[in-house]
Amino acid sequence: MTKPRVVLDTNIYLSGIIFGGNCRHILDLAIEGKIIAISSLGILLEISQKLEKKFKWNKEKILRTIKTIGQTAEIVYPKIKLKIVKADKNDNKILEAGIEGNADYLVSGDKHLLNIKDYGGMEILSPADFLLL
Repeated sequence: MTKPRVVLDTNIYLSGIIFGGNCRHILDLAIEGKIIAISSLGILLEISQKLEKKFKWNKEKILRTIKTIGQTAEIVYPKIKLKIVKADKNDNKILEAGIEGNADYLVSGDKHLLNIKDYGGMEILSPADFLLL
């Protein structure tokens, strides 16, 4: 059986790293190699910016975290620019990474993405719904 290819939204990484719960469980699945996490430089940059500004992490801790994500995720370089999500244009980079990485699923806690439900063959699910698969 092939491993599911899953693009994780920035909020999944942040919630999993900071708060644990379902999001941490999903990160653990990626670390254990049970799913293939898809990420991009845009997603990694957003994670590092939020860890610094919102959570006041120091640069060394941020670099270690980003390096770990880079080692456990497949990094893609999206060639397409989407304008699907109008309410929050930043969400488009998650869809772009998913398309480039040929993701089966996009996992997010963001209602702008969850309301789309499916895009380009990716099923868009909340962390709880993804874990029910």
